[in-house]
Amino acid sequence: MLSVHEALDLVDFAAGTSSCVPRDLGMDIITCGFTPWGADTCPSLDQVMAASSRAPAPEAAEVGDQAEAAGGAVEEEQERRRRRKESNRLSARRSRERKQQRLEELRGEVARLRAERQGLESWLHALARRGAAVCRQNARLRAEAAALESRLRAAEARRRTIALRRRLLAVQQAALLPPPQQPMMMMAPMQQQAAGVTPLGLASLMT
Repeated sequence: MLSVHEALDLVDFAAGTSSCVPRDLGMDIITCGFTPWGADTCPSLDQVMAASSRAPAPEAAEVGDQAEAAGGAVEEEQERRRRRKESNRLSARRSRERKQQRLEELRGEVARLRAERQGLESWLHALARRGAAVCRQNARLRAEAAALESRLRAAEARRRTIALRRRLLAVQQAALLPPPQQPMMMMAPMQQQAAGVTPLGLASLMT
């Protein structure tokens, strides 16, 4: 057995979904062919209307609670969205800061490498200049050594030539000179004998 409120709910449902219920509530509801009550307990239209007028409306507190709950859910969703946006902004800012820091580090590294490259280029240029100077000095020293060696060979040849000439001159002079004279002690007796004077020693021996 359905209660009056349940019957009213069924009437509202039938009015929204079926065309058998007339729009004029003055007509008998039973004419639609649907009777939610028993045959002996079927209420009249007046009873149905009276029960509908006496049906309590939803309480304002419950409606307010539902609205407040819905508003709280909306606010909570908005708060979550706000927090998510704030977190995304913070993450993006931290990412930009990290990228900026990395960019500054790379710029410093590039500047350091450029300075190091310039230093190496200057050192290489100085080394090349020193190498060229050393090569020129080596060439000059080789030329001087060759000149000195040539002068030494010429001096040695002249020395040998002079020595050979001296030997030849000595030989020639030895061939042209007369034989060497006898000593004076041997010449004196020979001169006395030629003059007819016999030396004392020889006269005594002869006698």
